[in-house]
Amino acid sequence: MSVLGSVLGELDGLDEDTLHGVGAAVSKAIAKRGGNGATIHVRKPSWRDGELAPGVNAPQGGQVPLPLLALSNGGIFSATVGSITFEGKLQKPYQAQRLLASTVRTGATATARCLGQIFVGVDLNQAQLQGVDLEVLGAPTAFDTRMRLMQAPPGVAISILGTLFGSAPTGTDTIALTMFFLGEVIH
Repeated sequence: MSVLGSVLGELDGLDEDTLHGVGAAVSKAIAKRGGNGATIHVRKPSWRDGELAPGVNAPQGGQVPLPLLALSNGGIFSATVGSITFEGKLQKPYQAQRLLASTVRTGATATARCLGQIFVGVDLNQAQLQGVDLEVLGAPTAFDTRMRLMQAPPGVAISILGTLFGSAPTGTDTIALTMFFLGEVIH
């Protein structure tokens, strides 16, 4: 493969010498192929396999994170905040597949578990209307807990309605919760 061919693509049936004398060479190649009705096919280089044309990517999928933003109190449960909605808004078609959650407990009374109900748009994405333990489901060490939530179009929100199970923290004790999904996006 020539340097020119690796950048522009190889021309079927043409050798290195032919590539340099473009006008005469193309005419010569057409004559070799049977006259005026012949066509020359250009193969794109292998590094452009994911493109429809230079700079135009073909549709592809990929695993990307979707951060879930706490809509109140910065994602911190306290003596006065016992429920928080976490939400991620989509800009491309997306299918959430793996929840990752992290909690930070401050104080001796911060022992309650974080439960949640998972929604894609207005649709519950669980088998039952009951809170699931977000710390167990979203634990970074919980392998093979992959889900396949409903695919959502751009503009739809994926949300988790988080609540505490057990005694709420007292005084200045808190439970901070952060979450995000890993999922498939079409781009």
